[in-house]
Amino acid sequence: MELLSPAGNLETAVAAFHYGADAVYVGMKQFSARADAENFTLEDLEVLLGLAHDDREHPRKVYVAVNTLLRQEEIPQVVPLLIQLRDLGVDALIVQDLGTAHLVRRYLPELPLHASTQMAVHNVEGMVACRELGFDRVIAAREVTEAEIAAMAAVPNIELEVFAHGALCYAYSGLCLLSSVLHDHSGNRGDCSYVCRNCWRVEGEEGETLSQGCHLMSMKDLALGDAVSTLEQMGVASVKLEGRKKTPLYVAAVTNYYRHLLDGDFQPGERRQCEQDVKTIFSRPWTRFCFSAEHPAGVTDIQETGPRGVPAGVVREVVSQEDGDWLRFQLMGLTLEKHDGLQVELSDRERPYGFPVDEIRLFPQGGAETWESVFVAEDGATIQVPLPEGHPQIPEGVPVFCTSSQAVKRRYSWPSLRPALVRTRHPVYFSLKVRPDSLQVVAQPSIGIRELSDVTTVMPLEEPLSPSSTRSAQALEEDARKAFAKLGDTPFQLAELQVDNPQGCFVPASLLNELRRRSAQEVSRVMEEECQQEQSRILRQEEEWAPSPKGALEKAGWILKVDRPFALNLFGPQDFEKVHEVVLDLGRLEDSAMLESVEFLANRVGRERMRLALPVLQREDGRHQWTSLLRRLFVKGYRKWQIANLGALPCLAKVSVTPDNTSITADWPLYVNNTAAARFLLEEMGLQRVALAPDDTPENLLALTERLGAVAEFPVFQDAPLALSAVCAHASLQGRCAGPEECRFQEMTLENRAGERLKVVNDQCHSVYLRENPLSQETLLTKALARGARFLRADFCWRDWSPRAIREHWDRLQN
Repeated sequence: MELLSPAGNLETAVAAFHYGADAVYVGMKQFSARADAENFTLEDLEVLLGLAHDDREHPRKVYVAVNTLLRQEEIPQVVPLLIQLRDLGVDALIVQDLGTAHLVRRYLPELPLHASTQMAVHNVEGMVACRELGFDRVIAAREVTEAEIAAMAAVPNIELEVFAHGALCYAYSGLCLLSSVLHDHSGNRGDCSYVCRNCWRVEGEEGETLSQGCHLMSMKDLALGDAVSTLEQMGVASVKLEGRKKTPLYVAAVTNYYRHLLDGDFQPGERRQCEQDVKTIFSRPWTRFCFSAEHPAGVTDIQETGPRGVPAGVVREVVSQEDGDWLRFQLMGLTLEKHDGLQVELSDRERPYGFPVDEIRLFPQGGAETWESVFVAEDGATIQVPLPEGHPQIPEGVPVFCTSSQAVKRRYSWPSLRPALVRTRHPVYFSLKVRPDSLQVVAQPSIGIRELSDVTTVMPLEEPLSPSSTRSAQALEEDARKAFAKLGDTPFQLAELQVDNPQGCFVPASLLNELRRRSAQEVSRVMEEECQQEQSRILRQEEEWAPSPKGALEKAGWILKVDRPFALNLFGPQDFEKVHEVVLDLGRLEDSAMLESVEFLANRVGRERMRLALPVLQREDGRHQWTSLLRRLFVKGYRKWQIANLGALPCLAKVSVTPDNTSITADWPLYVNNTAAARFLLEEMGLQRVALAPDDTPENLLALTERLGAVAEFPVFQDAPLALSAVCAHASLQGRCAGPEECRFQEMTLENRAGERLKVVNDQCHSVYLRENPLSQETLLTKALARGARFLRADFCWRDWSPRAIREHWDRLQN
């Protein structure tokens, strides 16, 4: 099983490999979901690939994350990057955007594809879908359980990668719009503002205050150290460590920890030491998250946020002396050095209070007042350390944590790199012809698995060459080989040199060096030209593509989506004349009432207008028997469906529902932010229509409408969930879960210090976060119609919409 470590920069990658990583994943300066990490330039990546692939017996791998959602204007920027990554020979691309997947599959099929965790693949059907769509590996949603991992890993001909350690997102990755909608910083575009780490005041259903301030969504850190052997036995291909924004020291320590766990070679006491090292460098409290239970309690840290460190003791007192205030405590479980770092957690502060250890006073007799200044204090010692001026009040009994350790830093070191010696280079085969009046070299560059056209360079000579009287033909060839091996700062290396020198002419080194320089320049020019031509060809074909107008409306019609069968009870025949389709979300209906609910709404709106939507999450939790339900609905004659996750298509296929015999459309969680993504869904998956994303920019929405108006649903009014979480907000607040049978939690309201308010709805033990007011693009409606919009979307889901409220909004939309 592969150990996969993060690398935010070149030094971190070196540290990861030094401590046993089999592979690293990195991001580039653009299109990385960790945009605020340092990330890699192409030059850095050349060096890293050279280092990783240098050991031919045990080569390491480098995966590049191009895993942001792309706007239409960014397609011309991502295409040349993808070409360059292919030519450098990266081992795989990690992608979320289906547009990126489309570009790779159609034009650059040599690049292996890994489905990002932001695709929220969480079941066997998702694995099957990704395999059929050309992915080589799936990075599972972090929310999957042990049983779900085992089932997913058993799917043949596709690999499964599982997160084993690091920071957790509160919502399913890829399905969180909190940062995008509240702050205009999209996490799906690498610009998350971490709304989930905010402090919130919590109100109950009646407006009563449940908490004056807590970090309700602040997750602990995932730690599956005890489960790595189980994961390996299941057939998981790779265990992944989170942390592209972490330091080289952290990555070294956490990689070392999991390397020893995988190899099973910890000596007595070493595992605890390694765990302490990781926690000291950076760690929140650890949790197994959903590995043991689908909806676990105790996975959030609502009272504190930020790294915790390791326990160092408990405050005995703060001693005021002439030279300032000193914190006195007894060390418990560790050794402390001067220049280490400490912090204490205070109930009246949002974050812990941290400070450096500038001096240590050791009290040999424990409580006695005689002391000595020391550099190191051992476990069990009673000590005092100085507090900075202006420190907050620190009461007795408060835990003290160590958050920085000089000893830990000394335990980890890694070699430095000489980039020029390890960078990856393209092999070039040279054929040299030596004639008295000219030199000619034909270069055959090899770029990955591609061989470029021959590049010929001719150098006429002003003075003719003379046969050598002192050097043999072999010596002359060796002179030429030495000259052509000196490719210096070029991206090339000499693969082979053939010399044709029938007259045995002596060629001065200066001429050979000049010929090599000119040939390398010419090869670089030809490579650049071929890259530009390939880029232009790809962009031209994408620009020329247009979706089939089959099924398009002559004039705009409405698509209304609801999740309750009675939602449209106040609509009359004249209203339904303006409605092209009504979509019923099946996810919130009980199995026992599902068929009756569908039939009730179909009788009101007309079966020909009905489309049935599968939820974005279809967990193996026993609450819904999807195969049985879908078969009954198909037999009843329902032939229009909507999907929101890749796994929904194989789920429908189990009951013979396919794009060939039914109409299937894509909902917004499949993210159409560019025409390439739409093309993937329409052509590769065979869907009939797509939905534009509710959090997209007005400019991009209108640009897409101009290209996709005949097949795209324009989001006019939508109560889109800003976050879908497997963590129950009520259980986090209470510190325990009462169980589904006893739970009375329906909804709560949150407000942060910026005055931003969210409504939290309980949906079968999932917490659904909604904006205080629904999302609306009504001001763009006139422009969208002018750009060719034909399907206008209004959603009335998740919130407890009454038929009267829906009717009032409908009337306003018509006006």
